[in-house]
Amino acid sequence: MRRITFILLFIAVPLSAQQNFDKLATDTLSAWKIPGLAVAVVQNDRVVYMNAFGVKEIGKSDPVTPDTLFEIASTTKAFTTTAVAMLADQKKVDWDDSVHKYVEYFHLDDPCADSMVTLRDIASHRTGLSRHDELWDYTDWNREQVIRSVAPLKLTKSFRSTYQYQNIMFALAGEVVAAAAKMPWDEFVRTHIFDPLGMTHTRTSFADWNTTAHAVGHRYDSATQRVSLEPYIDYTRIAPAGQIKSCVRDMAQWLRFQLAGGTIDGKRLISAEALEETHTPQTVIRIEGLGKEANPETNLEAYGLGWVVQDYRGQTLVSHAGAINGFRTQVALLPKQNAGMVIMENIGRGLSIVALRNEILDRVLGGPTRDWNQLFLDIERKSEAEGQTKKKEREAKRHLNTTPSRELQAYAGTYTDPAYGTATVTNDSSGLTLHYYRLNVPLTHFNYDTFSASIPEEDVDEQVQFALGPDGEVKAMTLFGEEFTKKTMNAER
Repeated sequence: MRRITFILLFIAVPLSAQQNFDKLATDTLSAWKIPGLAVAVVQNDRVVYMNAFGVKEIGKSDPVTPDTLFEIASTTKAFTTTAVAMLADQKKVDWDDSVHKYVEYFHLDDPCADSMVTLRDIASHRTGLSRHDELWDYTDWNREQVIRSVAPLKLTKSFRSTYQYQNIMFALAGEVVAAAAKMPWDEFVRTHIFDPLGMTHTRTSFADWNTTAHAVGHRYDSATQRVSLEPYIDYTRIAPAGQIKSCVRDMAQWLRFQLAGGTIDGKRLISAEALEETHTPQTVIRIEGLGKEANPETNLEAYGLGWVVQDYRGQTLVSHAGAINGFRTQVALLPKQNAGMVIMENIGRGLSIVALRNEILDRVLGGPTRDWNQLFLDIERKSEAEGQTKKKEREAKRHLNTTPSRELQAYAGTYTDPAYGTATVTNDSSGLTLHYYRLNVPLTHFNYDTFSASIPEEDVDEQVQFALGPDGEVKAMTLFGEEFTKKTMNAER
């Protein structure tokens, strides 16, 4: 595997640890079949290690370098909350302001939650609204349309009661930045963060990504153990939640800025107090199930404002993960050690990057360690086995030798949902097909009036259930957990 090495100023991190970083990365690359990755480590306001491994695209020889762009995905969220914190520093916003003060068209279905929702709520995943990522992943809507779409959705948890990760709320936070700053979110982060930090390679737009040297995303099929290319999708509509593209050289500057309390090379961009608020716990995260196995050195975990805050081997760890388009990113800060790291890889195997993160954290801390690759490979296998068990249980409950209540043509038509928009079911010689914006999924009969919709490469594995009215006509379809109502012939006219 080709490798480009950039070992810089070695201070504070023990020499043995510095020499070991290369091996940790190459071991992870091999164990997880990663095409390419890049790493930077910062301590005491210096870049102490920077290195790149592997290739930008499987089957080709073009190597990853520290300047190669990766999708940083949800680690974008901290840029958005830092932008809000900068505006708070300027007294243009307050974290406890009503969101409606800045974005009037945003609403939640629950009247109480809608009247009380603040910037702090949307940036700490506690609105009570579950993910609904289909609204931005599969549709062709713009950012405002996506934000407006959540208004009819029922909250699945009580307002401010529970941590529920929610990307659309961070797209909304980006619109708050735009309203308060009187400039688009992408222009604000470029002029107030990228440019002052010297992040000269960092981009936010798909057009810039296409014209700049970048890695290619990949997916891993556990059944075949094969790595293949992941099609790239432009998610500009969700940009403030996860669409910055950067490289480890630029992200090292971001680490320095975060660890230095809002300064870079002696220049202050934000007060230490305003930045620290983003690193402060806001919402408790319950560590359950496989999450406990994946965090054996953690007792407490919370979400701050664009960051996860937890203990790790008795030290404070402030971090965030990112995953999109076949890329994974990890950004981690050890504030008391004045150290941090960024890791980027071009494959969608999230536990691999946490394994390497923890290996490096242990070396920086200079204490005990363990075989994190083996631990997380075992957890991945266990998770996949649990997924297969659930599928087998679903299959075991299936009623065999049943037929649909109606002829297939009766299920064809247009279905609508106040939040999810329009879905169409067509019927031809090959059977029923579901069309939902960019998705076109064959429907395979499961039992009675339930059909299976599966596209593994899109992570689509849905049970689509049709409902008949008293007159025997198909009236509705359940998709993504939402009930879509079928348009009647009169309505379609």
